[in-house]
Amino acid sequence: MFPMPMISAILLLSLTLNSVGQQVQQPESSVVGVKAHVVKQKYCRGDADAFTISFDVEMVIENSSEKPVYLLWPLVPWVGKVASSISDAEAGKFLYEQSASHYPQEQIHFERLKLEPGKKVSKRGEYYLIARHDPAFSLAKSVSAGSYGLILVLRPEEEPPTQLQGPDTLQSITTEPFLVRVPSHPKLAICREEGKAR
Repeated sequence: MFPMPMISAILLLSLTLNSVGQQVQQPESSVVGVKAHVVKQKYCRGDADAFTISFDVEMVIENSSEKPVYLLWPLVPWVGKVASSISDAEAGKFLYEQSASHYPQEQIHFERLKLEPGKKVSKRGEYYLIARHDPAFSLAKSVSAGSYGLILVLRPEEEPPTQLQGPDTLQSITTEPFLVRVPSHPKLAICREEGKAR
């Protein structure tokens, strides 16, 4: 079976969000574009059937409007949408979507970043996928070896202070589809619970 670090990662990905009422309900703005790409990935040992892939994702957020906007940070991947290709992701044809449950262990210090028209800011985030060793093995919300299109919807991990909220502050952003690759025979490592709290 999966060791404790794997169980934590799986729970973060697969549990259905049950605290929607506690989260910020502000509509997502379309005034920013978010391009993302994987800069590093590691493979965490699971059991005979599956393992976890941890993606270090760099996101370039650009203000495409004609007025300044404010970006609340940190935002975390709240929903992941996995498609069989970039074109399928662009067309909204997803293999599956998953909402993550988050349990911050300490109070989060939010920043309100000002983004001028036409300006960009680069931020890093981390995301996990569960992968199957055998493509024929049945495991819900998992992938086998291959290439996939991924879209992330980012939101605050907890409700930010009132003074950081407002109509000019973005509290939800969505990446454009980006490519992720799952190797067929990765070198697996025993991963520590480095990001368990956040």
